Amino acid sequence: MSILFSLHMNETLFNFHDVLMVLTAFECFLFALLLAATNKEKNASTWFLVGFLVCHFFIPLHELTFWGGQFRIWLLEKSPNLFFWGSHAYFLDGPLLYFFVKSLLFRDFKLRKEHLWHLVPVFTYFVAMVVIFYSRNYETQYWLIKSQHIAYSAPYLYLEAAGRYIRLAYSLFCFSLVFTYHQQLQHVYANLKLGDVAWLKIMLSCFALLFAWDAVLLTIKLFELAEDFFNLNLLNIVGLSGYYLNFIVVNVLIFLRFIYFVFVPTVNEQPPFSRKEDKLKLIDHRLIKNLERVIKEQRYYVNPDITLDKLADKVGTPPRKLSMIIKTHYKQSFYDFINTHRIIEAKRMLNEPVELRKSITDIYLEVGFNSKSVFNSFFKRTEGITPSEYRDRHHSSITTNN
Repeated sequence: MSILFSLHMNETLFNFHDVLMVLTAFECFLFALLLAATNKEKNASTWFLVGFLVCHFFIPLHELTFWGGQFRIWLLEKSPNLFFWGSHAYFLDGPLLYFFVKSLLFRDFKLRKEHLWHLVPVFTYFVAMVVIFYSRNYETQYWLIKSQHIAYSAPYLYLEAAGRYIRLAYSLFCFSLVFTYHQQLQHVYANLKLGDVAWLKIMLSCFALLFAWDAVLLTIKLFELAEDFFNLNLLNIVGLSGYYLNFIVVNVLIFLRFIYFVFVPTVNEQPPFSRKEDKLKLIDHRLIKNLERVIKEQRYYVNPDITLDKLADKVGTPPRKLSMIIKTHYKQSFYDFINTHRIIEAKRMLNEPVELRKSITDIYLEVGFNSKSVFNSFFKRTEGITPSEYRDRHHSSITTNN
C-alpha cells in the first residue's frame, strides 16, 4: 500500500484500509452533526438517528485501533486503556436503529422505564470487559493487545458474537415494526401510498446485510475457536470486506436521507380499537346512521385526502370509536371501507352510457383515487376484472341485448 499518512519519512501510520475506516467515521460524524443542527422540530427519530450515526463513528475507529497496523502500535504506546471503548457501539447501534424506526412510524411512541432493558447487553459487556481486560495490570494489558491474544480468546469472542447477533436481531425487529406500520396504516388512511416507506426498507435491508456479514465473521471465528485453528487469510478477507460494506451502507444511508427521505404519516402502534371492544360488538346505531349520511349522501369518500381523523371530525365522534364501528359493524379496515364506496361509485359511472365520454383516469380521480395502479388493483380485487374490461363487458352486453 502507498504511504498515505506517516509519523516519519519511513514509518507508515495509515494504509488504504485504515483510511477507509477514517473516512467512514468522518462521514458519520459530519452527518450526525448536520442532522443535530437541523433538527429544529426536536424530532425524537432524528435524535435516535444521530445516536446511531455516532455509534458508526466509533465502530470504524475501534476497528482501526484494534486491527490497524502502525497506528495500533502508536496508540498502544500511549495507553492500553484507550482500546475497546469504541466496541461498546456494537451493543448500542441495534437498539438506536430500532428506536429510530419506532419513533419515526408511530406517534404514540414514548421512552419509558421499561425501555432501559435495551441497555442490559451494553452494560453486561462493560462489566465483562472490566473483568477480562481493564482490571488487569498494565503489563498484561499491553501484552494482550500487542500479541492480539485477546482477539482470539474465548471470553472476548463470545462477547463479540453476542453483540453481532443482537444487532442482527434488532434489524429484524425493525422489519416487524414496518410490517405493523402497514397494518395500522389501513385503519387510518384510505391512500396507502402516503405510507410508502420504500427508502426505509432499503436502508434497513442494507444494514441488515451489514449486520449479517459481521455475524458471519464472528460465526467463522467461533467455529475456528472450537477447531483450535484460525484461518487468518479467510478472516482477513471477510473482515476487510466488512469495512468496505460498512462504507457503502453509510453512503447509501446519506443518499437516501437527502434524496428520498420525505414526510412519513405516523400511526398509533396499538390498534384504535381493543380486543375487548371488538368482542363486545358495541354498536352505536346513531353513529352508524350519521356515518352512512356522510358517506352516501354527502359522498365524503371522494375526498382524496380523507383520513380516519377527518372522517371522525365530520361525523362528530372520536377516531378510536369510529374505527371500532367500521371494524365491528362493517367488518372492514378504514382503507377497505372508503375504497369500497369509491369502487361502487366507479362501477356506477362505468355502467352509465352518459359517462362514456369520461376516461378511466377521469373516473378514478372523480371518485377519490389518486393513483391508477391502486384503483386498478383494488377494482380487480373486488370485481375480478380491470375497470376497462368491466366497462367493455357491460356496454357490449347492452349492445347485444338491443
